[in-house]
Amino acid sequence: MAKQIKKLLLVSLTAAVVTLSGLSLAKDSKDKPVPPPTKQTQVIRAETYKGMEVAQKAYEAKDYNGAIAALDLLKAKEAKFNDYERATLYNLYAAVYYAQDKVPQAIEAYINVLKQPNLPDALRDGSLYAMAQLYFISEQYPKAIAVVKKWLSVSPTPSPEGYALLAQAYYQTQKYKEAEQALVTSLKISKERGQAPKESALALLRAIYYERKEYPKAAKVLEILVGLYPGKAAYWQQLAGMKGLLDQQREQTTLMHAAYRGKLIGSESDILNLARLYMVQDAPYAGVRVLTQGLKDKVVKPNAQNLELYAQALAMSREYEKQIPVLKKLAEISGQSRHYLYLGQAYAELGKWTEAATAFRTALKGGERTADIQMQLGTALFNADRYAEARGAFTAAQQSPALAQQAAQWVKFVDQEIARREAVNAR
Repeated sequence: MAKQIKKLLLVSLTAAVVTLSGLSLAKDSKDKPVPPPTKQTQVIRAETYKGMEVAQKAYEAKDYNGAIAALDLLKAKEAKFNDYERATLYNLYAAVYYAQDKVPQAIEAYINVLKQPNLPDALRDGSLYAMAQLYFISEQYPKAIAVVKKWLSVSPTPSPEGYALLAQAYYQTQKYKEAEQALVTSLKISKERGQAPKESALALLRAIYYERKEYPKAAKVLEILVGLYPGKAAYWQQLAGMKGLLDQQREQTTLMHAAYRGKLIGSESDILNLARLYMVQDAPYAGVRVLTQGLKDKVVKPNAQNLELYAQALAMSREYEKQIPVLKKLAEISGQSRHYLYLGQAYAELGKWTEAATAFRTALKGGERTADIQMQLGTALFNADRYAEARGAFTAAQQSPALAQQAAQWVKFVDQEIARREAVNAR
């Protein structure tokens, strides 16, 4: 957040610099001073003006060392300056220091500006606001808060940006209630002026509600952001995530679906998340479609984790034929027992018992869930009319206490089938 503010400061701080063309000067009409157009009664005398002009031209040419040298020459005569000249001198110092990214020196220069009595309101207000910003970007948040509050107390027309800066400083000090109040005021002023709410203010308000775990309020703010900035994928994703936190998975899926169809999201993680959401919502066909396209476009990598998700989506969609090549590739990549088990189960769903038995035998080499796999192997072998092998698989499964009774029943059933077939063949 502080980095974003810093990017905006150059414009506002540069604008706060008193350009010499706008100063009240002692002009040359018979050496009589020209009355200024404001309530301020002091003027910059011609000799002082010339020195400041040299400094400003160097500043505009980005010759900052030259600008500081010119200002130092003027500072040597500071004792003879009036209040307005002295304030203008330090205001120019602040601009040059900031341009050099010398924030502490710029702050000190603004402090010197504000020490001067009889400051014009515009110079006073601009210096306060610029100093608050500098305190913020240097992470001196309590000082930033104090100066912004001072600025708000004297400025006749506080801007939405001023209250937003106060909110940002409160946010950084984890004073979320105060930050919320400042932001609400900022948004209220924008509305009264007929201005659209500032995107940064709404984004910060969402962050405040998130930190306070007020997820329904955060979701409301995100809905406004999505409405105002429909082309920004981040707000769709954040709103979808917020719906997930609120256990509103259907709305979460709808938002991600809309963002995907609108081509606002399309990274690998986006596609994988969307596929999972479809599957949770019992819409596996949609999950299959986005994963198929993602793999085709080479956005989704064909690694073990992604292929397993793809295979699950195909299984939920009962697309067993399409699942077979995916599972074969998955099993080859990972070499894991469970992936050969899934392959065997897919073959079994298609009634391809010999292929299923081969996959189950490979799965047994992994040494995991052996009794369970022996049961499935026995079933495949039985359906492939390989009774003796099936009996051996069921007998092995009897070693598991959990499956012993079921396996024994199968052994009995296989023995009966073998006896029946022998009797038929003996006739």
